Amino acid sequence: GYRWLNGDRSWMYGLNAGYDTRTIASGDADTNIPVFDKQTIFFNQIAVNAEAVSNSWTFNGYGLIPFGDVEQKLNSVYDAGALNTYGLDVGYFIAPQLHASAGYYYQHRDQEDVDGSGVRGRLAYEISNGLTAGVNVSYDEAFDTRVSADLKVRFGGASTTAQRKEVQQQPVINAFASTPSNRNVRVHDGFSSW
Repeated sequence: GYRWLNGDRSWMYGLNAGYDTRTIASGDADTNIPVFDKQTIFFNQIAVNAEAVSNSWTFNGYGLIPFGDVEQKLNSVYDAGALNTYGLDVGYFIAPQLHASAGYYYQHRDQEDVDGSGVRGRLAYEISNGLTAGVNVSYDEAFDTRVSADLKVRFGGASTTAQRKEVQQQPVINAFASTPSNRNVRVHDGFSSW
């Protein structure tokens, strides 16, 4: 990937691409359906991302493109398939430590009859330097409503308190140290047709 600042350092832009993998091991079904022939399967994807961050706004467009064996037998009853997903997130810094974002995504996989749009939101608060708590909510027809929370701890950074506070107050500069987002391999399961 590559990130750069515009001339007056009011915006940070970035482009990145990468390879991701996900391993899934079958367990017992939560539907009280007996399953056997449990498998451990692997999915691969290429992720592409374009981002723009100012001290007030964030924009993040992404595409998750699975490749290889994108549809696999999970056990005697269920198949699993990696989803093609394309989306855009728009965020706003309510305060330098408080970031809210909303997004739209489209996901598709023929074998599981997943073909539709979804929405998601996130609220993240930087509790202290390097410690951020977040809450995520998403909805789409394939996964219904999902709520999750996360706690991110970052080590290292500026060596003095004054330098840390100065960087904290500038989301554009702080964005340089962030990891690319939207890199999870999205998988949906369905009844096996094998």
